[in-house]
Amino acid sequence: MKEPYHSTSRVILMCGTAGSGKSTYAQMLEQQGFVRLSYDVESFNKGYKIHPLPTDVYDEIKTSLDLKLKILIKKNKDVVLDYSFWSRKMRDEYKNMLLPFGVKPEIIVIVTPKEIVLQRIHDRKGKNPNDIILDEQTAAHYYENFQPPTLDEGEITIINGY
Repeated sequence: MKEPYHSTSRVILMCGTAGSGKSTYAQMLEQQGFVRLSYDVESFNKGYKIHPLPTDVYDEIKTSLDLKLKILIKKNKDVVLDYSFWSRKMRDEYKNMLLPFGVKPEIIVIVTPKEIVLQRIHDRKGKNPNDIILDEQTAAHYYENFQPPTLDEGEITIINGY
């Protein structure tokens, strides 16, 4: 019987609404040696400056990022997933994906007031991967439908955004 694989990787799930400051925090972790994976970077590199993405593009990016994540974990690299992780379902999906590698993800939640989030999104111009454009209605919908992580999901660090 094959022994289960146990990676020494740390995997951080950046959790928060669009415009909350997740990418800024994830870039700080990147400077500390984490590899940052981001839907925004991948979509921007494909020429998409406005979200939400078409389903086929989203699915293609997800498949590519999931493969990169698994390769990095097999190399024992620390990874920060600069996604939104807006739903419990998505967080559970990634926890289950990491389980065979012996990795228990850490959740970092960025909590930022709605008016600040909406202003940041309003100010976006699509000039770089961290400047993805959302219309105001979509941004408000994302904010209102965000499902904050609960204590039963594991280790959670809450960062107050500004």
